[in-house]
Amino acid sequence: MDFSGDVKQAIPRPAVAFTGVGSGGPSPLLRGWREFRRSAAPVRFLCFEGAAWADVEGEAAAALRRAFLDGKVVAEAAYGGREFLFDFLRMARIDAASAEAVAMGWIDERGACFFPVPESGRKRKRGHPEQDGASSGVEEGSDESSETVDSGRVRKAARGAWGKAVKLEETDKFYQLVKKLLLSGIAPMGGRGVAMTAVHKVAQGPRSRAFQLQGQLLAAQRGAGGGNAKFAWYGAPSVDVAAAVEHGFGKTNSRVLGHRAHGDGVHLSPPQSPYASAMLAKADESGEAHIVLCRVLMGRPEAIPAGSSQCHPSSDNYDSAVDNIQNPKWYVVWSTDMNTRILPEYVVSFKCPNLQQMQGSSSRATSELKKPSPVARDMFPTLLAEIQRFVPSSKLQTLQGTYNCFKKGQMKKDQFIRFLRTFIGDRVLTTVAQKLRGY
Repeated sequence: MDFSGDVKQAIPRPAVAFTGVGSGGPSPLLRGWREFRRSAAPVRFLCFEGAAWADVEGEAAAALRRAFLDGKVVAEAAYGGREFLFDFLRMARIDAASAEAVAMGWIDERGACFFPVPESGRKRKRGHPEQDGASSGVEEGSDESSETVDSGRVRKAARGAWGKAVKLEETDKFYQLVKKLLLSGIAPMGGRGVAMTAVHKVAQGPRSRAFQLQGQLLAAQRGAGGGNAKFAWYGAPSVDVAAAVEHGFGKTNSRVLGHRAHGDGVHLSPPQSPYASAMLAKADESGEAHIVLCRVLMGRPEAIPAGSSQCHPSSDNYDSAVDNIQNPKWYVVWSTDMNTRILPEYVVSFKCPNLQQMQGSSSRATSELKKPSPVARDMFPTLLAEIQRFVPSSKLQTLQGTYNCFKKGQMKKDQFIRFLRTFIGDRVLTTVAQKLRGY
């Protein structure tokens, strides 16, 4: 397991298809109609076959494009020696001979991606009933579900603190790898006496298949690199951790960050930075706290400043967010994608005697940046003069130009402060602020 970079994309087996039916929100047909109306002219049509998305090529693609532009919601086309019915509203390709349906989608001339909502992960034939999805919107009833049916009665399966997660032995190689990653990332940040107490491997199932399919979708839209998964840490109070592991993410953890959040999304820290996510955890009465090592699909991220209330991509050109493009300290996945682009892998339990003290220090350090005394409007010239000592000459023009906009009233004070935090970083701004305040 290599935590230093991208995760090698797994090939989903067996081959699965989308049904285009979500577990909540508008009806599938209404959603499909909205997507159909929103889309520009398609330039690529893709179908999910052989555990991968494959292009519809040749005359078949041209015929589909003509039908789409004519406003037809259903079209017929033949390729590969077979005839198919393409349903644009249900985003399905139906074999005329066998009635087998597989997922289909398209990418329009603006680069926008239109694919069905992942659900059951099973091929089906027209007329066959579908099974209901689980409450997470991703999982479904299966042999890995927390409930089993016996003689018409539903009984709860035995479960531990983390559902059906399996506790790893200390001799397990993954236990040792995760331990090294955790301790090397927290101890240097002041976590004296930190000790890992347990590692649980999260049981995978339909959620894993949906995650793999999302990787395929992003690769089709953004190129091969867009579907690469990264390891990242998720931190939150224990009740939220348990819910995310067992049922799926029900809410974001941005509320825990408060004004430090980079939009309203699930915040995860890079694998070498468990400290940031540990600051969002909450120890129980025994002093034990929990964070989760996940795989995350970022696609094409955009930079979002701290304090932003953004809750979705700013355009179809982006899929997720980060605090800094070159050196991200936070990965942000929007709530609409949190159950298909984040896959919990390991629940990591630990004890840190001074965790609360560290969390208090982290909050105070950031709050100093929220309302620092030296950033009154008449103090900005002094502040900028100090900041310029830390900024490369190539960035000075941008800094001065933005400051000029602020002076002319074209930018609000809080917007300018958020720009400074994103442009030069919290550490530099804190150092300068403390110097001007005399300590």
